[in-house]
Amino acid sequence: MTRLQQALFVGVIALMLGGLVDVLLRRSWMMLALTSALALVLVAAPYLALQLASALKRRAREGLWAEQEGRHHAFNGIALLIEHDAHYSWIAGSDLQKVLRTHDREDVLAARLAGRWRRNDQGVLMLRVDSVVAHLASMPGRMDPHIVRLRRYLEREVLYPAAQRRHRGLDV
Repeated sequence: MTRLQQALFVGVIALMLGGLVDVLLRRSWMMLALTSALALVLVAAPYLALQLASALKRRAREGLWAEQEGRHHAFNGIALLIEHDAHYSWIAGSDLQKVLRTHDREDVLAARLAGRWRRNDQGVLMLRVDSVVAHLASMPGRMDPHIVRLRRYLEREVLYPAAQRRHRGLDV
């Protein structure tokens, strides 16, 4: 216990004893009830204040980071939007273009991975990560160190953990 907590505890005990003595001397139960309520408030107020402050901090943090929610993947300082469903992992086409430093249109990306793309609820082009890895492994320039690192990152940090979660039956 800190000194402040010890002092508060001693004060509450003294207040309770004072109320008890007052009841015994005056036969006034009202004073005992008042001192008990005051002691309860003194003990509970710091706890309730800490709970309120903690809840406010949590809400402020959620509001501040809501835009970044789910964007914990990054490659070379570029945030990657990656979504998982029951069967596949998906990467945003625009984020892949940023990483690859290309300016291809979305329909070109979708044509390269025919049948392995979709649009999410916000209309963002999403590409299957396993298909992107296969494409990176067979495209011209596949031995470029940047492409090799990206392919390895997607395999180790996205595909493998998602496959492990699916295998264990956990939510992806």
